[in-house]
Amino acid sequence: MAKWLKYGVAALVLALALIVYWAWTPDIPHEVLAEKYATGASDFLELPSGARAHIRTRGNFEGKTLILLHGSNASLHTWEPWVDALDADYFIVTVDLPGHGLTGATPSEDYTYNGMVAFVDELVETLNLENFVLGGNSMGGGVTLAYALQHPGKPDGLILVDAVGIPVPENTRVETSRPLAFDLAGHWYSDWILENITPRSIVEEGLKKCFFDNSNVTEAKITLYWELARHPGNRGATGKRFAWYRDGRSSLDITPIKLPTLILWGEEDSLIPVETGTQMHQMIEGSELITYPEVGHLPMEEIPAISANAVRTFLNQFTAPAPVEPDNSAELEAEVSN
Repeated sequence: MAKWLKYGVAALVLALALIVYWAWTPDIPHEVLAEKYATGASDFLELPSGARAHIRTRGNFEGKTLILLHGSNASLHTWEPWVDALDADYFIVTVDLPGHGLTGATPSEDYTYNGMVAFVDELVETLNLENFVLGGNSMGGGVTLAYALQHPGKPDGLILVDAVGIPVPENTRVETSRPLAFDLAGHWYSDWILENITPRSIVEEGLKKCFFDNSNVTEAKITLYWELARHPGNRGATGKRFAWYRDGRSSLDITPIKLPTLILWGEEDSLIPVETGTQMHQMIEGSELITYPEVGHLPMEEIPAISANAVRTFLNQFTAPAPVEPDNSAELEAEVSN
Protein backbone atom coordinates (compact mmCIF):
# COMPACT_ATOMS: atom_id res chain seq x y z
CA MET A 1 0.00 0.00 0.00
CA ALA A 2 2.79 2.40 0.98
CA LYS A 3 4.53 1.61 -2.30
CA TRP A 4 1.46 2.52 -4.37
CA LEU A 5 0.97 5.70 -2.30
CA LYS A 6 4.55 6.72 -3.03
CA TYR A 7 4.01 6.11 -6.75
CA GLY A 8 0.76 8.10 -6.63
CA VAL A 9 2.43 11.11 -4.97
CA ALA A 10 5.30 10.97 -7.46
CA ALA A 11 2.83 10.86 -10.37
CA LEU A 12 0.94 13.85 -8.95
CA VAL A 13 4.14 15.87 -8.52
CA LEU A 14 5.18 15.00 -12.07
CA ALA A 15 1.78 15.99 -13.43
CA LEU A 16 1.93 19.35 -11.62
CA ALA A 17 5.46 19.94 -12.90
CA LEU A 18 4.33 19.25 -16.45
CA ILE A 19 1.37 21.62 -16.07
CA VAL A 20 3.64 24.39 -14.77
CA TYR A 21 6.15 23.74 -17.57
CA TRP A 22 3.39 23.85 -20.19
CA ALA A 23 1.70 26.97 -18.78
CA TRP A 24 4.85 28.92 -17.82
CA THR A 25 4.77 32.44 -19.32
CA PRO A 26 7.97 34.30 -18.45
CA ASP A 27 8.53 38.03 -18.65
CA ILE A 28 9.32 39.49 -22.06
CA PRO A 29 12.41 41.76 -22.02
CA HIS A 30 11.73 45.49 -22.19
CA GLU A 31 13.84 45.89 -25.33
CA VAL A 32 11.81 43.27 -27.20
CA LEU A 33 8.49 44.88 -26.25
CA ALA A 34 9.74 48.41 -26.93
CA GLU A 35 10.82 47.47 -30.44
CA LYS A 36 7.32 46.18 -31.13
CA TYR A 37 5.11 48.65 -29.28
CA ALA A 38 7.11 51.90 -28.79
CA THR A 39 6.29 53.09 -32.28
CA GLY A 40 5.19 56.32 -33.92
CA ALA A 41 5.09 59.16 -31.40
CA SER A 42 6.42 57.01 -28.53
CA ASP A 43 9.19 58.34 -26.33
CA PHE A 44 10.73 57.48 -22.97
CA LEU A 45 11.02 60.18 -20.32
CA GLU A 46 13.27 59.90 -17.29
CA LEU A 47 11.48 61.43 -14.29
CA PRO A 48 13.24 62.92 -11.24
CA SER A 49 12.14 59.96 -9.10
CA GLY A 50 14.04 57.59 -11.40
CA ALA A 51 10.92 56.24 -13.08
CA ARG A 52 11.08 55.72 -16.82
CA ALA A 53 7.79 56.83 -18.37
CA HIS A 54 6.61 55.62 -21.77
CA ILE A 55 4.72 58.55 -23.29
CA ARG A 56 3.27 59.72 -26.57
CA THR A 57 2.77 63.39 -27.46
CA ARG A 58 0.76 64.14 -30.58
CA GLY A 59 -1.35 66.85 -32.07
CA ASN A 60 -1.67 70.59 -32.40
CA PHE A 61 0.78 72.34 -30.08
CA GLU A 62 -1.37 75.48 -30.23
CA GLY A 63 -4.49 73.58 -29.16
CA LYS A 64 -5.77 72.75 -25.68
CA THR A 65 -3.61 70.18 -23.87
CA LEU A 66 -5.34 66.92 -22.99
CA ILE A 67 -3.62 64.33 -20.76
CA LEU A 68 -5.19 60.85 -20.83
CA LEU A 69 -4.70 58.06 -18.26
CA HIS A 70 -5.60 54.46 -19.12
CA GLY A 71 -7.31 51.83 -16.99
CA SER A 72 -6.11 48.83 -15.01
CA ASN A 73 -3.88 46.39 -16.92
CA ALA A 74 -4.21 48.51 -20.06
CA SER A 75 -1.76 50.92 -21.69
CA LEU A 76 -1.65 54.21 -23.57
CA HIS A 77 -2.68 52.29 -26.71
CA THR A 78 -6.27 52.35 -25.50
CA TRP A 79 -6.44 56.08 -26.36
CA GLU A 80 -5.20 55.85 -29.95
CA PRO A 81 -8.74 56.03 -31.46
CA TRP A 82 -9.36 59.31 -29.62
CA VAL A 83 -5.93 60.66 -30.52
CA ASP A 84 -6.57 59.91 -34.19
CA ALA A 85 -9.89 61.75 -33.99
CA LEU A 86 -8.69 64.78 -32.02
CA ASP A 87 -5.03 65.44 -32.80
CA ALA A 88 -5.72 67.99 -35.54
CA ASP A 89 -7.08 70.44 -32.95
CA TYR A 90 -5.60 69.50 -29.58
CA PHE A 91 -2.24 68.60 -28.05
CA ILE A 92 -2.63 65.14 -26.53
CA VAL A 93 -0.34 63.43 -24.03
CA THR A 94 -0.81 59.74 -23.22
CA VAL A 95 1.31 57.72 -20.82
CA ASP A 96 1.74 54.20 -19.48
CA LEU A 97 1.07 54.49 -15.76
CA PRO A 98 3.36 52.81 -13.18
CA GLY A 99 3.25 49.02 -13.39
CA HIS A 100 1.72 49.13 -16.86
CA GLY A 101 2.74 49.00 -20.49
CA LEU A 102 6.32 49.94 -21.27
CA THR A 103 6.72 52.09 -18.16
CA GLY A 104 6.87 48.98 -16.01
CA ALA A 105 7.75 48.97 -12.33
CA THR A 106 8.82 52.23 -10.69
CA PRO A 107 11.50 52.74 -8.00
CA SER A 108 8.91 53.76 -5.40
CA GLU A 109 6.85 50.59 -5.99
CA ASP A 110 3.86 52.70 -4.94
CA TYR A 111 0.89 51.71 -7.11
CA THR A 112 -1.76 53.40 -4.96
CA TYR A 113 -3.48 56.62 -5.95
CA ASN A 114 -0.76 58.58 -4.14
CA GLY A 115 1.98 56.88 -6.14
CA MET A 116 0.13 57.32 -9.41
CA VAL A 117 -0.64 61.00 -8.69
CA ALA A 118 3.02 61.67 -7.81
CA PHE A 119 4.06 60.02 -11.09
CA VAL A 120 1.56 62.06 -13.16
CA ASP A 121 2.60 65.29 -11.46
CA GLU A 122 6.26 64.55 -12.18
CA LEU A 123 5.27 64.12 -15.82
CA VAL A 124 3.33 67.40 -15.81
CA GLU A 125 6.25 69.29 -14.27
CA THR A 126 8.92 67.67 -16.45
CA LEU A 127 7.01 68.46 -19.64
CA ASN A 128 6.08 71.92 -18.27
CA LEU A 129 2.39 71.34 -19.02
CA GLU A 130 -0.06 74.09 -18.04
CA ASN A 131 -3.75 74.80 -18.57
CA PHE A 132 -4.48 71.16 -19.33
CA VAL A 133 -7.56 68.97 -19.13
CA LEU A 134 -6.97 65.63 -17.40
CA GLY A 135 -8.92 62.54 -18.37
CA GLY A 136 -8.95 58.90 -17.36
CA ASN A 137 -10.71 55.61 -17.91
CA SER A 138 -11.46 53.12 -15.10
CA MET A 139 -8.39 53.11 -12.81
CA GLY A 140 -7.08 56.12 -14.72
CA GLY A 141 -10.32 57.90 -13.87
CA GLY A 142 -9.66 57.25 -10.19
CA VAL A 143 -6.16 58.68 -10.59
CA THR A 144 -7.69 61.68 -12.37
CA LEU A 145 -10.05 62.32 -9.45
CA ALA A 146 -7.24 61.86 -6.90
CA TYR A 147 -5.03 64.27 -8.87
CA ALA A 148 -7.77 66.90 -8.93
CA LEU A 149 -8.19 66.58 -5.17
CA GLN A 150 -4.45 66.85 -4.48
CA HIS A 151 -3.70 69.52 -7.10
CA PRO A 152 -6.94 71.49 -7.51
CA GLY A 153 -5.23 74.44 -9.16
CA LYS A 154 -3.56 72.54 -11.99
CA PRO A 155 -6.19 70.95 -14.26
CA ASP A 156 -8.67 73.22 -16.04
CA GLY A 157 -11.17 70.39 -16.33
CA LEU A 158 -11.69 66.65 -16.02
CA ILE A 159 -12.93 63.86 -18.30
CA LEU A 160 -14.05 60.64 -16.57
CA VAL A 161 -14.71 57.55 -18.69
CA ASP A 162 -16.28 54.63 -16.78
CA ALA A 163 -14.13 55.69 -13.85
CA VAL A 164 -13.42 54.18 -10.45
CA GLY A 165 -13.14 56.35 -7.35
CA ILE A 166 -16.40 55.82 -5.46
CA PRO A 167 -18.22 52.67 -4.31
CA VAL A 168 -20.47 51.01 -6.90
CA PRO A 169 -24.13 51.52 -5.89
CA GLU A 170 -26.14 48.46 -4.93
CA ASN A 171 -28.81 46.87 -7.14
CA THR A 172 -27.40 48.02 -10.46
CA ARG A 173 -29.29 47.16 -13.65
CA VAL A 174 -26.25 45.35 -15.08
CA GLU A 175 -24.81 42.91 -12.56
CA THR A 176 -21.17 43.55 -11.73
CA SER A 177 -18.94 40.90 -13.30
CA ARG A 178 -15.20 41.32 -12.88
CA PRO A 179 -12.59 39.45 -14.95
CA LEU A 180 -11.09 36.38 -13.30
CA ALA A 181 -7.69 38.07 -13.02
CA PHE A 182 -9.25 40.79 -10.82
CA ASP A 183 -10.41 38.16 -8.34
CA LEU A 184 -7.10 36.25 -8.33
CA ALA A 185 -4.62 39.15 -8.12
CA GLY A 186 -3.60 40.61 -4.79
CA HIS A 187 -3.67 37.37 -2.77
CA TRP A 188 -0.55 35.76 -1.28
CA TYR A 189 -1.62 32.35 -2.52
CA SER A 190 -2.18 33.37 -6.14
CA ASP A 191 0.23 36.22 -6.91
CA TRP A 192 3.24 33.93 -7.48
CA ILE A 193 1.19 31.92 -9.95
CA LEU A 194 -0.05 35.02 -11.81
CA GLU A 195 3.47 36.46 -11.94
CA ASN A 196 4.72 33.37 -13.71
CA ILE A 197 1.67 31.78 -15.33
CA THR A 198 -0.52 34.17 -17.28
CA PRO A 199 -2.52 32.24 -19.86
CA ARG A 200 -3.55 34.08 -22.98
CA SER A 201 -7.08 32.84 -22.27
CA ILE A 202 -7.30 34.83 -19.03
CA VAL A 203 -6.49 38.01 -20.97
CA GLU A 204 -9.11 37.20 -23.58
CA GLU A 205 -11.72 36.55 -20.87
CA GLY A 206 -10.98 39.90 -19.25
CA LEU A 207 -11.19 41.83 -22.52
CA LYS A 208 -14.51 40.27 -23.44
CA LYS A 209 -15.96 41.63 -20.21
CA CYS A 210 -14.83 45.13 -21.20
CA PHE A 211 -16.81 45.30 -24.44
CA PHE A 212 -20.50 44.99 -25.24
CA ASP A 213 -19.60 44.06 -28.81
CA ASN A 214 -17.02 41.29 -28.62
CA SER A 215 -15.98 41.82 -32.23
CA ASN A 216 -13.69 44.46 -30.71
CA VAL A 217 -11.69 41.69 -29.03
CA THR A 218 -9.35 40.92 -31.90
CA GLU A 219 -6.35 38.60 -31.85
CA ALA A 220 -4.07 41.62 -32.15
CA LYS A 221 -5.67 43.29 -29.12
CA ILE A 222 -5.39 40.11 -27.03
CA THR A 223 -1.71 39.81 -27.98
CA LEU A 224 -1.08 43.47 -27.08
CA TYR A 225 -2.56 43.10 -23.59
CA TRP A 226 -1.02 39.66 -23.01
CA GLU A 227 2.50 40.71 -23.99
CA LEU A 228 2.52 44.07 -22.19
CA ALA A 229 1.26 42.36 -19.04
CA ARG A 230 4.52 40.38 -19.16
CA HIS A 231 6.75 43.45 -19.20
CA PRO A 232 9.23 43.01 -16.31
CA GLY A 233 7.65 44.19 -13.08
CA ASN A 234 4.09 44.63 -14.33
CA ARG A 235 2.61 41.45 -12.91
CA GLY A 236 4.21 42.04 -9.51
CA ALA A 237 2.88 45.61 -9.52
CA THR A 238 -0.61 44.30 -10.29
CA GLY A 239 -0.53 42.11 -7.20
CA LYS A 240 0.54 45.04 -4.99
CA ARG A 241 -2.16 47.29 -6.51
CA PHE A 242 -4.96 44.79 -6.03
CA ALA A 243 -3.91 44.08 -2.46
CA TRP A 244 -4.29 47.82 -1.85
CA TYR A 245 -7.72 47.84 -3.51
CA ARG A 246 -8.89 45.07 -1.21
CA ASP A 247 -7.88 47.10 1.84
CA GLY A 248 -10.74 49.43 0.86
CA ARG A 249 -8.60 52.54 0.47
CA SER A 250 -9.52 53.37 -3.11
CA SER A 251 -12.76 55.27 -2.38
CA LEU A 252 -12.53 59.06 -2.61
CA ASP A 253 -14.62 61.96 -1.34
CA ILE A 254 -15.05 63.78 -4.65
CA THR A 255 -17.53 66.42 -3.48
CA PRO A 256 -14.80 69.12 -3.11
CA ILE A 257 -14.12 68.97 -6.87
CA LYS A 258 -15.47 72.11 -8.57
CA LEU A 259 -13.83 71.79 -11.99
CA PRO A 260 -15.75 71.49 -15.26
CA THR A 261 -16.18 67.73 -15.61
CA LEU A 262 -17.39 65.55 -18.45
CA ILE A 263 -18.51 62.05 -17.45
CA LEU A 264 -18.89 59.43 -20.20
CA TRP A 265 -20.25 55.94 -19.52
CA GLY A 266 -21.21 52.79 -21.37
CA GLU A 267 -24.66 51.67 -20.23
CA GLU A 268 -23.72 47.98 -20.50
CA ASP A 269 -20.55 48.28 -18.40
CA SER A 270 -20.41 45.23 -16.12
CA LEU A 271 -17.12 46.19 -14.46
CA ILE A 272 -18.30 49.56 -13.16
CA PRO A 273 -22.05 49.87 -13.85
CA VAL A 274 -23.47 53.14 -15.16
CA GLU A 275 -25.18 53.94 -11.85
CA THR A 276 -21.68 54.78 -10.59
CA GLY A 277 -21.44 57.49 -13.22
CA THR A 278 -24.83 58.85 -12.19
CA GLN A 279 -23.62 59.02 -8.60
CA MET A 280 -20.43 60.84 -9.66
CA HIS A 281 -22.53 63.30 -11.65
CA GLN A 282 -24.56 64.07 -8.52
CA MET A 283 -21.43 64.49 -6.39
CA ILE A 284 -19.47 66.78 -8.74
CA GLU A 285 -21.24 70.11 -8.96
CA GLY A 286 -21.83 71.31 -12.51
CA SER A 287 -20.65 68.09 -14.16
CA GLU A 288 -22.11 66.75 -17.41
CA LEU A 289 -23.05 63.07 -17.82
CA ILE A 290 -23.41 61.32 -21.20
CA THR A 291 -24.27 57.62 -21.34
CA TYR A 292 -24.13 55.33 -24.34
CA PRO A 293 -26.53 52.42 -24.91
CA GLU A 294 -25.07 49.09 -26.05
CA VAL A 295 -21.56 50.15 -25.03
CA GLY A 296 -19.34 48.56 -22.41
CA HIS A 297 -16.39 49.69 -20.29
CA LEU A 298 -14.28 51.27 -23.06
CA PRO A 299 -16.31 53.83 -25.05
CA MET A 300 -13.13 55.35 -26.49
CA GLU A 301 -12.45 52.04 -28.24
CA GLU A 302 -15.98 50.79 -28.87
CA ILE A 303 -17.49 54.03 -30.23
CA PRO A 304 -14.41 56.24 -30.79
CA ALA A 305 -15.96 58.76 -33.19
CA ILE A 306 -19.09 59.38 -31.10
CA SER A 307 -17.29 59.62 -27.75
CA ALA A 308 -14.48 61.76 -29.21
CA ASN A 309 -17.09 64.19 -30.53
CA ALA A 310 -18.38 64.65 -26.97
CA VAL A 311 -14.81 65.36 -25.86
CA ARG A 312 -14.38 67.88 -28.66
CA THR A 313 -17.52 69.76 -27.60
CA PHE A 314 -16.32 69.76 -23.98
CA LEU A 315 -12.80 70.97 -24.84
CA ASN A 316 -14.07 73.78 -27.02
CA GLN A 317 -15.32 75.64 -23.94
CA PHE A 318 -11.68 76.13 -22.93
CA THR A 319 -10.63 77.55 -26.31
CA ALA A 320 -10.58 81.31 -26.49
CA PRO A 321 -12.74 82.50 -29.40
CA ALA A 322 -10.90 84.09 -32.29
CA PRO A 323 -11.04 87.90 -32.22
CA VAL A 324 -13.89 89.29 -34.28
CA GLU A 325 -12.80 91.79 -36.89
CA PRO A 326 -14.88 95.00 -36.74
CA ASP A 327 -17.33 95.44 -39.58
CA ASN A 328 -16.13 98.61 -41.37
CA SER A 329 -18.10 98.02 -44.56
CA ALA A 330 -20.46 100.94 -43.97
CA GLU A 331 -17.56 103.38 -43.48
CA LEU A 332 -15.82 102.08 -46.61
CA GLU A 333 -18.97 102.51 -48.66
CA ALA A 334 -19.31 106.10 -47.39
CA GLU A 335 -15.71 106.87 -48.36
CA VAL A 336 -16.19 105.41 -51.84
CA SER A 337 -19.39 107.40 -52.40
CA ASN A 338 -17.62 110.60 -51.46
